[in-house]
Amino acid sequence: MAEQLAETLKNLSADPAQLLQYWTTHNIDVQQPLDVFSAALRHLDATQQPLAYLLILDCRGGQQAPQQADEGFISHATSFLNGCTNDSSNQIRVAPEKLASLSHKLRDHLLLSQRPQRGIRPLRTAITSLIPSPTLITPLHADLFLLCIVAKCYSAAMPVLDQEFDDVDPKKTGMTARDFLLFCYYGGMIYTGLKEHAKALAMFLFALTAPTMVVNAITMAAFRKHALVSLIHTGAHQQLPKFAPSSVTRAAKSECAPYLELATAYSKSDEAVSKVITQHAQTFQEDGNAGLVKQALAARQMRQTQRLTQTYLTLSLADIARQIGLASPQQAEQHILRMVDAGEVYAQIDEAASTVRFLQDPERYDSASVVQRLESQMRRAMALGDRIRAVNNKISCDRAYLSKAGGRGKQAQFEDPGGDLALGRDLGGEMSYSFNA
Repeated sequence: MAEQLAETLKNLSADPAQLLQYWTTHNIDVQQPLDVFSAALRHLDATQQPLAYLLILDCRGGQQAPQQADEGFISHATSFLNGCTNDSSNQIRVAPEKLASLSHKLRDHLLLSQRPQRGIRPLRTAITSLIPSPTLITPLHADLFLLCIVAKCYSAAMPVLDQEFDDVDPKKTGMTARDFLLFCYYGGMIYTGLKEHAKALAMFLFALTAPTMVVNAITMAAFRKHALVSLIHTGAHQQLPKFAPSSVTRAAKSECAPYLELATAYSKSDEAVSKVITQHAQTFQEDGNAGLVKQALAARQMRQTQRLTQTYLTLSLADIARQIGLASPQQAEQHILRMVDAGEVYAQIDEAASTVRFLQDPERYDSASVVQRLESQMRRAMALGDRIRAVNNKISCDRAYLSKAGGRGKQAQFEDPGGDLALGRDLGGEMSYSFNA
């Protein structure tokens, strides 16, 4: 049976569309037992029949959520994705949903095996080789980011995450609204773990402003982290823009109340901040945000210290400890040393007199490195402008868009297109992989 199935798929591999139609018409994925698919893989060559191999391998991963890791499937899937090349992309792109399904199953098996790092390289290879454009968001991105988070290899995602994304095309990638929200959420978590707070805020904001009529767990989790990261990065809670869905704004007031209370207290006294943190400590811990709360508290002390540099030239360590809420001059000294090491303040400590002398920023912004950085940023801005103009021209000439916009007016800008983003609240176990940054 397995050999016959493999031979049939081989004969159809010359025409990927015909092969996929045959597979779908005959419901092969639900008619054969698992051992048949395992045996069929031995009769196929992943480089010669990549689509047939993908279809069989996806079935090999099982139709239900796995209860335990399947080492055989992990080995086959990682080998297949590692071997993906541009030559095999034309066949595999015929079935983007199958590639997304394989990615999800590999992710689940790797998480159960507690070795998520094994999937990082294969998924990066697949994204690089099989995606039509590097600016296209796919379901594979969210799976890669989650594995990097659980493995605590945040930098491994950067070659993919630092791309300029500007397109979401479900027909080409099998993308769903849930995949997009997880892409934004996990991407924001990685940037947060790497202390790139501005980029993290942008990723969380994408999730919070995605059009939707129904609030879901991913969006609320993104709101909580957005609130804390904005405190760390700017010292204040950034309000959502006016074009954010009203359902998100309303739900956040009740479901994220502890975070809004912390944001309100943040601009007040040390006592107010400590009271909120103590009162909602269990909530912050259960949400996986206790680490970010500590970072927000540390950032508040840093800003208080920076304000002292604008008022005093010299100050004792005891006075610094008192004004920023530290327990002792020794803690104040360690606090100043950390800030000096991070380049957040410029100062000299006189240990004999237990005083700190605040200095001016030595950077004159006239070096070659500064000029190079400015040139790089200008090139990126010009490239982004070109892409925005290209997208605008494409939309302006789209008959479907013009017909819809002309017939429904401005209201069409604010509606959920086709309900694709109207997600339910029960989103499975994904959110359990949040981490303390």
